[in-house]
Amino acid sequence: MISKNFFKSSFIYTVIGALPLGSSIILLPFYTNFLSTSDFGLLAIYIGFTFLIQIAVNFGMDTYIGIHYIHTSNDQKKLKESLGTVIALLLISGLLFTLIFICIGDFSFKNIFTRGDINFYPFGFMSVLTAFFNSFFKTYSNLLINQQRPERFLWINLFNFILTIIISIIGIFLYPHTLIGPMWGRFLSGIGIFILALYFFLTEVGLHFKKDLLRDIFSFCMPITIYYLLGWVVSYIDRYIINNYMSSADVGVFDFAVKCTLLIDFLQMGLANSITPKIFSIWKNKGASESSVEVNKYYSGFTALSISAILVTIILIPIIVPLIVYKDQYYQAFIYVPVLAIGFGFKGLYNMFLNPIYFQKKTKVLTKIFFISSVIQVITSIFFIKAWGVWGIIWAGLFSKLIQVVLLYFESRKIFSYKFNMTKLIMLPVFFSTIIIMTEIFFSKLMNITILHVSEFILISIITLFVYKNEVALIRKMVFPPTV
Repeated sequence: MISKNFFKSSFIYTVIGALPLGSSIILLPFYTNFLSTSDFGLLAIYIGFTFLIQIAVNFGMDTYIGIHYIHTSNDQKKLKESLGTVIALLLISGLLFTLIFICIGDFSFKNIFTRGDINFYPFGFMSVLTAFFNSFFKTYSNLLINQQRPERFLWINLFNFILTIIISIIGIFLYPHTLIGPMWGRFLSGIGIFILALYFFLTEVGLHFKKDLLRDIFSFCMPITIYYLLGWVVSYIDRYIINNYMSSADVGVFDFAVKCTLLIDFLQMGLANSITPKIFSIWKNKGASESSVEVNKYYSGFTALSISAILVTIILIPIIVPLIVYKDQYYQAFIYVPVLAIGFGFKGLYNMFLNPIYFQKKTKVLTKIFFISSVIQVITSIFFIKAWGVWGIIWAGLFSKLIQVVLLYFESRKIFSYKFNMTKLIMLPVFFSTIIIMTEIFFSKLMNITILHVSEFILISIITLFVYKNEVALIRKMVFPPTV
């Protein structure tokens, strides 16, 4: 049975762990009201570049440190040596990438972004440094999750959140209609969290360099880094394709539509941060070769909460956004939100098929999976954007997400035996996705959009509550225990 402590830690890891997304949500009204869609699109390009460099600098060590902690937590000496080696490698990696981009950054940007509106200095270079700082902080944050230290996790992420918000808002008011505020907000807060993470790493672990760990780190991190890079292609290449074939203003509208689904991403990231260490602990104690009812409940709950968040998002975005965003050119994004949102409905399956690969350190297969899905993503995006514009990018992205789930299943079942409730984890997401797509295609121009979305919500909620009637009863008993 899922304990009450789970709900307590879930709240911390769900809400606090997703604060970087939360800062994006809070800053969104300021950015959209002070930036044109074109500048907002340029900001999306720089942020995407930051994430790309963050993946490369980190080299998968944020994931390695968590998995390695689970396997070596019983040997404190060995644990400190391995963690200290990871810290040293991160610092070396950050220095190397900084030097490399000082040499080639300006030349690369001028030849890739030929229109001249995206430059390496100053914002591209700031993106490189921010990527390193965020990478270092994220590694320490992931360690805290696996150490089950929610209090420390809470306040260091709050520090990052508050610092980013304050500096960005001050900057956007001092320098309106420019990227100075958003970029300096990310950069200066990155310096703060880097110093904080470095202090705790050095005082708790210290610097070490064990050469005999390099083979294990490389064998785990190399495929997972390629996996993350390919994941970046799936998640961010669409902005660059739109910028190449259309304009930065179109990038801005598309990116705003994606930002409208951040609350769903916020919930899912935090839930995954809370659920995954618990699943790994269960597997460590009981074995990780086949599904169990205990573990499947986590994935079922994840899916049910995701569907609820998707439905609420679809209803509220067209109602709430005009109250806080006054530039009506951003309202073009509303038509894209429902189809973008349903892609999150299959994340429960995605995590269920991905976690055994992580736990058993079979990460090499991820390279193949995401190479195939990223190639499909790029090819379909290029063909579809020529035919349908931004809609082509959205359909290509949804198709790519489904391909990822299918490929993960076929690879992970080679090392893990699955037995789960197909109605909860497959049929329900397929059903609600079909309902939303069909109603948006055939009824969105025939009836009031709010009435349409509320109707979708009622229908899908009734089905979801019926499918999850046992879990609903369990939660009700835990929240409102029967009186003796």
